[in-house]
Amino acid sequence: MAENKIEIGAETVDSATGPAESPRDDESVLEKQTRTRKVFSLPQLYAFSLMYLVTWIAMGSSMYYGLLNGGPAAFLFNYIIVAIGALAQAACLAELASILPIAGAQYYWTYYLAIPRARLFLTWLQGWATWLGYIFFLATCLNSNTILLQGVIQINNPEYEATGWRTTVIIIATLAIYTVINIWGFRSLPWIELLAGVLNMCFFVITVAALWALSPRNGPEFFLTTRHSSGYENDFVVWNVGMLTHLWTFIGFEGIIHMGEETKDAKRVVPRAMVWAIATNGVTGLIMVVTVLACMPPIEDMLEASSPFVYLLVTSTGSTTIATVIGTGISVALFCAGMTVYSSSSRLTWAWARDGGLPRYFGHVDAATRVPLRAVLLTCAIVVALNFLNLGTETYVALGAITSLATLAIYSSYALILAVVLHARVATTGFEAGRQWNLGQWGLPLNAYALAHTLYTMIWLPFPTTVPVTPATMNYSGPVFGAVILGAVGVWCVWGRKHWPGPNQKVVDIVLRLAGE
Repeated sequence: MAENKIEIGAETVDSATGPAESPRDDESVLEKQTRTRKVFSLPQLYAFSLMYLVTWIAMGSSMYYGLLNGGPAAFLFNYIIVAIGALAQAACLAELASILPIAGAQYYWTYYLAIPRARLFLTWLQGWATWLGYIFFLATCLNSNTILLQGVIQINNPEYEATGWRTTVIIIATLAIYTVINIWGFRSLPWIELLAGVLNMCFFVITVAALWALSPRNGPEFFLTTRHSSGYENDFVVWNVGMLTHLWTFIGFEGIIHMGEETKDAKRVVPRAMVWAIATNGVTGLIMVVTVLACMPPIEDMLEASSPFVYLLVTSTGSTTIATVIGTGISVALFCAGMTVYSSSSRLTWAWARDGGLPRYFGHVDAATRVPLRAVLLTCAIVVALNFLNLGTETYVALGAITSLATLAIYSSYALILAVVLHARVATTGFEAGRQWNLGQWGLPLNAYALAHTLYTMIWLPFPTTVPVTPATMNYSGPVFGAVILGAVGVWCVWGRKHWPGPNQKVVDIVLRLAGE
């Protein structure tokens, strides 16, 4: 790495020199920006991470586009490819989390490991890509969870209409509950997620057992069936577009790192909780994929259903009561999963504001609750505004244009940090992983594989899921992400290049001092 270094036990991270003194170095300001409580233990953070993805539920709730593009064979084998790639990504980021488990995560790591002449600019782009990706990811999660909840409601109330205004009202009510818990009940959040993790695994067992016990079986040949229902004619394109379903279910796996400043013994706990949870979710997700394919009714019926997962539960079990119980349990799990994304997104908002990417007013930690109250409220307000786009038929297209940005933005953040770390491994001798999580000789090949996987999948993320393309079916992630990046570059050229000093090193010093507690 570069010449300026900070010793962290046996680990070393690089530090660029900045202004000797600035208002943000004031001790009273720093105290107001870093006075959070450490409330998460390893079991609690593992449960938090487990609930963050709930991959087995995601496999059911997002199966539509996977079946549409490639059919059962693509749905199964694409899952295996994506799960292995996500585990490689997580293993690489875990090394960085074991060195610096800070709320800003990717953009801090980029700052310390990038080449000096590009450090500030790459950090600026990383901060904006990561923050916007998480905000839009939260909006997407809430929207998807609400749609599944409305599907459960329709089991016993077929006349219920899942209109845009109902979706918006449910989302606003959900956000209100999340906000109350994150501000005044945050001490209980680790226990809520720990209980949710246990219930999640119980409902996983119940759901899989019920489907295998009560539904008819598809033969082994069904697993190798391919299908072109999306309009694409080329097999290679169809399979890769079908992979988008699985990519979405694994984004944001590193969200628990944003909780690092509120975790006990963070250097040890954060990387372990993240990787163990990815492995657990990968296995349960694979079991669910196999179960869905073995027990599903005809694909044509699945694709025509308003909620394929709910339709699968009703038709396979043959009982609206059983489907309602399972669907309700899944909805509760998704509610808790959404709360983890909300908490993580608000902490990233807090970190990015603390470092001047957003107004520093939002980088404050409330003295009474010891949570970043202003950042929590800002996150809530932005997502509420985004979900007003659900009002009206045409505005579903507008919401899709914004939320489709989430996967591409977050994968871009992965690509950037993985590229920076790979360069540090190959071109310098300064990269040294932490004691708590060290890939050793596997670090370089895993890093290269994770980067190649990330870059390859990013090629397909802007593809529409059906053709011919209409305004309603267009995948807007490419142009929207391009516009966002151009905006970030524009702000950098006009203001950031001269006035933004980068991440606050004094905050890093405090976080590292407390990371082992």
